Formats: sequence, C-alpha cells, structure tokens
Amino acid sequence: MRILIIGSAHPWRMERAVERALRRAGHTTLLLDDRKLKRTIGKPLTQRWIRSRADRFGADFVFLSKCRALEIETVARVIEGRDNAMWYHDPQWHRDLDRPDIGHIAAVGRLARTFFITGFVDEWQAHGLHAKLLPAGGDSAISPEPYNPHFASEVAFIGTGYDPERARFLLQVAKQFRLRVWGLGWERWARELNWGGRPVEGDEFEAVCSSSLITLGVNPARAAGASTYTSDRTWMVLLAGAFLLTPGTEGMKRMLRGGEHCAWYEDIDSCLAQISYYLANAGERKRIQVEGEKFARSYHTYDQRIGNLLEHREFVNPVAG
Repeated sequence: MRILIIGSAHPWRMERAVERALRRAGHTTLLLDDRKLKRTIGKPLTQRWIRSRADRFGADFVFLSKCRALEIETVARVIEGRDNAMWYHDPQWHRDLDRPDIGHIAAVGRLARTFFITGFVDEWQAHGLHAKLLPAGGDSAISPEPYNPHFASEVAFIGTGYDPERARFLLQVAKQFRLRVWGLGWERWARELNWGGRPVEGDEFEAVCSSSLITLGVNPARAAGASTYTSDRTWMVLLAGAFLLTPGTEGMKRMLRGGEHCAWYEDIDSCLAQISYYLANAGERKRIQVEGEKFARSYHTYDQRIGNLLEHREFVNPVAG
C-alpha cells in the first residue's frame, strides 16, 4: 500500500516512528513535514507544494497528524477520494477548541474518516468528531542501553516543564531523593531539580531509562480526569528498560499490571512511599523492569498500532487488567 504521512519528519517524533513501522510491514511511504515547509517557503507555497506532491505520489491511504501549517481546504484536497485517518496525541486540550491551534486540529479531525485519540474519547465525540481510542505506542527500535553513570540517578523524569503543577510535584520528590530531570522548559527550577539542561533522545534517552533506578511518569494537570490516557513516553521508557513508577488511573491499571510491568502511585505521598520501597528492593525492581520491557514490546509498539490505523479499528486491550 502507498501511504502518505503529513506531520513532523523529526526522527524522534510519532510520525517518523509510524513511518518506520509501516515500512517494516512492507508499505511504501512518503512523509511530508508541513510545518518545516512553512518555515522554509512560506504558507501559500506550502499549500501548493503539498497538493502537487500528494497528487504525484498517488497514495492509497493518507495518515494525518496535526496539519497545523495546512489550510483546511488543502487537507480536504489531499484526502479527497482516498482512505485516511488522523491520530491526535494531546487529547487533554479538548476543553480549548476556542484556541486557534486546537480549533484547527478539531477542524482537520472532522474531515478525517477516523479521528484516533489517546484518551477523552467521549469529550471529543461531543465536539462532532468520529473519535476512537488508540493509545500511543513506542518505536520497537528503542532498546535498553548499557549502564552510563553520566545519565544515572535514583529517580529520573523526562518531559517538558510547561506545567507548574508537574514542577511542584517533582520538587517534593527532589527533597527526599536524588532526582534528575531532562527536557526543555525547566529553567525556573533548574537547580532544585538537577536539570540536565536539554532534551534526551535516541541513545541518550535509552541511557537515562536504563541507568536510572526509577523513571517517573507525571501526568500534566490538564490530563486530570483521564482514564486510559497516557503519553507515548510510557511505552518508550518501558522499551528502553526503565523501571516505571507512574499514576495509577483506572484505565491504565487495565493496560498494565502493577507489580508486574510497572508500579503505581495515587498522589505525592504514595509516590514517595513507592520510591522508598523500590529503592530498598532491588531484586523486585529489576524483575518488574525486565517484564515491563517485554510486555511493551509485545503489545504497545507502533508495529502493533498500524493495523488499527489502516483498518479504522478501535483499540481493544489485548490482556486482562
């Protein structure tokens, strides 16, 4: 099948990971980075170039990401007469369709045959989108790295610092444990959080996960009330060999087994208690670490997700919770 992908061409982003999975499955792909084109040649020329390139490629299927640099008319032209789907990974913004960027994403989603979403399905359906649940995944090429003391810590967090609530949570962790934070946007708390000063990707991401004793998941405040929602980082850190300690929402407890694939916490007090317990119980921690990686590789990579995308199938949990 010939599959056109519109989205980020960055090698560490979801669209490129999906493309690699599609190619492993034998499909022919073309990825067009609309935002990069807009920065290079401007918005009007981007519309014409995308339409022309899409016509010449002759896709059987069009996979849409946010399409933030494309006019709605351009998206409609590109998918006209072609099977298509969109996959949106930031569903926590369902309350903010009055924002131009979120409103644009919703408008693109209404054009798509299926609007796959990683959580908040009912909320997006209420906005008139044909929303179906499809949790994020991880690139199957991610794997554990050998221990690297440069990236080691008792507790690690990888993510952006846009959410002050997330920062306050991590500050409480840092008061009791040797925490290290990686990602953009942590300047305000750099010293207290032992900020690495930059993102980590590729081998460095894998080294942080493999070399830290515990890797934390911390949902943004915007994700409050979510059940099945989790970012792709959940699956990425498991694939990279992390011991994952993450919020235990009702839906996620059906997708991962606490004490077998990861560990759960409910609030800051239970998080601190869990950190203390697993730091003191290395054998149990390492067993869960190994099983978590195997589980993610078996069920939660993009190689498993592309069938849902191409066949418009909503996610069905493959294992009992």
